[in-house]
Amino acid sequence: MDKTFIEKLLDDDEGRKLYFREDLIFEVTETIWNIMEEKGINKAELSRLAGVSKSNITQLLSGDHNMRLTTVADLLYVLDSKMAVSAVPLDIDNILESITFNPWTPAVELTVKQSEYQEFINEEPQKELYQAA
Repeated sequence: MDKTFIEKLLDDDEGRKLYFREDLIFEVTETIWNIMEEKGINKAELSRLAGVSKSNITQLLSGDHNMRLTTVADLLYVLDSKMAVSAVPLDIDNILESITFNPWTPAVELTVKQSEYQEFINEEPQKELYQAA
């Protein structure tokens, strides 16, 4: 059986470093998105609260922009939150064991991501998207 992208990535030291870097970026941005959702705050409102442009917020939360820790702290502060940080040993074997191949996963994730961040989509079309996926 062919190796998955993640299995190939975790094969060498540089790939593992990249994987864990991206994993941390994902965890931080996902945490901020979750807090925004819990508090009913959109990007425009976060922009206003943080005193930065909406485009800057979009870049920061896309995961493509390298966010400084001071920026993370500032965004969490205006969301009346803080991040709890802990370090755990790397467990590459456990990551590899948890990988299961589902050919529909990318399509479902894309459908969820697109509908998740489009504020104008109401619940009925979302239900139809989930059922179609």
